[in-house]
Amino acid sequence: THHHAAILHHTQEREERGPHEAHHPSLLEHEHLAMVGEEVVDETDLSMLDRVNKGVQAEEVIGYLTSELSEDMSCRSLPQAIALFACFIVSCLMAEEPTLNYSTRSLLSEILTEDANFAYIPGSQFQRDLGADQDVGMKVLDNANTRQDVHSWFRLGFFPLLQGSFASDQHVDANTTVMQWEYLSAIGGVRLSQELAPLEECRSPGLAKALANFDSCSPAFHFRSTPLSPHLPDILAREVKEEDPVRWFYFSEDWATIEPMIDETLRPNSTWLQRRRSESVRAAVPLYNPELHTITVVYAEFFFARSGKQWVRILAPSLKLQVYYKLTHVVADVVCLILVLHIFFSEGKEVRVIIIEAKQRRMAPFKAIFRHFTQFWNGVDCMCMIGFSVLVFYWVGHILNAETLKDMLEGEAFGQRTMIGSEMEKQQALEALLDQVELSLRHQLTVAYIRSVCLFLVPLRMFKAFSAQARLSILTRTFAVCAVDVFHFLLIFFTLFMSWAVAGIVLFGSSIEEFADFERAMNTCLRVVLGEIVWHEVREEAGPIVAGLWLWTFCFVNSLVVLNMLLAIIMDAYSEVKGSVGAHSETLPQQAWETYTRWRARRAGLRLSVKEVLTALEANNLSGDVLITPASFCTLVHGLSKEQAEEVLIGSLQDADDVERSTHSISGVIKMVGAVDTRVKAMNRSLSLLVGQPAGGIKGAGNAPATADAVLHAVAALAESFREHQEAFRQHQHDTKLRLTKIEEFVRAATDYGRARSGSGVGQRDVMRRISKGRVELGEKTASCGEDPVTMLPCLTDRAGTKGIPPCLSPPCCDS
Repeated sequence: THHHAAILHHTQEREERGPHEAHHPSLLEHEHLAMVGEEVVDETDLSMLDRVNKGVQAEEVIGYLTSELSEDMSCRSLPQAIALFACFIVSCLMAEEPTLNYSTRSLLSEILTEDANFAYIPGSQFQRDLGADQDVGMKVLDNANTRQDVHSWFRLGFFPLLQGSFASDQHVDANTTVMQWEYLSAIGGVRLSQELAPLEECRSPGLAKALANFDSCSPAFHFRSTPLSPHLPDILAREVKEEDPVRWFYFSEDWATIEPMIDETLRPNSTWLQRRRSESVRAAVPLYNPELHTITVVYAEFFFARSGKQWVRILAPSLKLQVYYKLTHVVADVVCLILVLHIFFSEGKEVRVIIIEAKQRRMAPFKAIFRHFTQFWNGVDCMCMIGFSVLVFYWVGHILNAETLKDMLEGEAFGQRTMIGSEMEKQQALEALLDQVELSLRHQLTVAYIRSVCLFLVPLRMFKAFSAQARLSILTRTFAVCAVDVFHFLLIFFTLFMSWAVAGIVLFGSSIEEFADFERAMNTCLRVVLGEIVWHEVREEAGPIVAGLWLWTFCFVNSLVVLNMLLAIIMDAYSEVKGSVGAHSETLPQQAWETYTRWRARRAGLRLSVKEVLTALEANNLSGDVLITPASFCTLVHGLSKEQAEEVLIGSLQDADDVERSTHSISGVIKMVGAVDTRVKAMNRSLSLLVGQPAGGIKGAGNAPATADAVLHAVAALAESFREHQEAFRQHQHDTKLRLTKIEEFVRAATDYGRARSGSGVGQRDVMRRISKGRVELGEKTASCGEDPVTMLPCLTDRAGTKGIPPCLSPPCCDS
């Protein structure tokens, strides 16, 4: 009806403009092309309720209910995911307490680096004039570059800092505790261990013997991979082995006994410190902090590289002897445990349903469960369960280790100021304490790694809840859309990035620490990409030309070009995902309020749940193109109110409109513009040929498309010409039907005449054959004599073989 009304309206306007203007109507004004604007007029004139009363396709309704069910479930699971994330963050911060650990570690590092002086010289005259007759230490830890410096630092710098912990010549009460460094007290004594490297044949035994008097070499393989500043995991991973030389210095002994032992152990020509095989010398001292109730182990370790360089590292990791001492920490861990158990319970119910369905379909349950957890978001839940299970296992072990250390410190060996017992008993007690502390530190480090993994798994569960909400899922869908392009981009990026990093190692590695190995070179190049320039260092070592070429090319390619390409890929995907979010998509507060109101209405019995409506609708097995009206919807779903039916149908139409009106990405728009340009050029050439002009007859037909007015007038003229030809064809078809009818009457009359003469001694079969042959000949003669029945008779009578034409075929008969 709307289509015919539009045609009538445009026809009246064309007649009012007159014949001259009506010869070239616009594209949308022509009656044969008026259907182009039909849908626009129809949709704008009808309200949403009118469209609902006309009916909505069942496929759109089911899709809308499915999306609403997903959004409702995600909105209900979002508080649980947020609570788990928040409680786990609080638990991590309370368990680690990085501020206290860092302050203790930085204090001990500064004391041993700045205050442990050596290489003393007599005080100056100025100091003596001020009454200070003490000697002055000229070197600190960073100046220990030789084996002699190692011996001097331990003898004059490190051990004197602990001198107050050693026994004195005067009688001291055994129960008195001597505090060192304000709040830290040394426990038991000092363990000095040495790590040895195996001896092997030198690369050139002749030269080694002749020039260096070396019979064998020790390559020290461990420090080839980490030649600079070994870190805490590396130090803790190297346990003291039974074959490693170890010396013990107990605080129960006086300083007069300790000092000769230091000289005997660390002097350059000592038998304990093996010059050729020694890889490192490590001093370990346990310290107790009564204020924090923690135990700290100070590691002062020297690494002897085969290049002659000595690397020194001061580390002071701490352990809490009481894991739970704040109510906040206990509450956070209990809530986390309850939420994790809820995940186990929910997944267990899903697995149970999967097993039942698999048995009904005669499918292996394990295969069905595997398919379930190979889906991305279900795999996230599975990884969360595995991660938290491992974390709980190691966390319980960490608590037990802390209790063990606490019991050891409260025992007889360490329950007083100085250790008592024989030399062997004190060694076993101190060795057991340090071994337990190092075991607990390794365990604590493992717990930290597992916590870090879980800290990435917990936000993924939040993203799972976000994925069903249109506006919250923009980020996750952007990652999913651009994942393939980013993967191929990273292949190119890392190829270029590693090329410049290795070039930096080749050019600057021998003189700049930041390019000393592959790991440091990669980190330095990453800092350069992020804006930190190392121009002065590389210029001083490689010169301005080489340094400028390396830095300029690296910044131009990786910072200005490649990174902007990455941003373009992500923004293109973001624009596509953002365009797919319809205007009717709900925000998170709106979704939460809608879920709450639906829940209240369902409890009051005023509406059905989305799942009930979807289940009842799917049970009818409707075809996707079946139209559903509010009345039929209430009939299909028992108990559904008219208001809820209209609400669901309106939402379905809105979702369908949002899908139709969704925008495209930047690259997609460019492709579409290119395709439109190609088709317009092809249409321009076709129109030029149809209108009757050469390819270049219309303006812009050669290289540029014709103007809009020219195309519209050409199409309108073509449509008008087509209409005239269509009317002429219809008239010609009518005339042809009339002529064929008259010819059929003529053939029938000739047949009757032949039958009348068939009794002249000829058989019936021969007569029928002659009649059929005569019909064919008559048809050919009739076609050759023209279309006018008046002139057909003389033509037929003049030809041979027309003898015996019945007399009824006279001009009056033909006219009739």
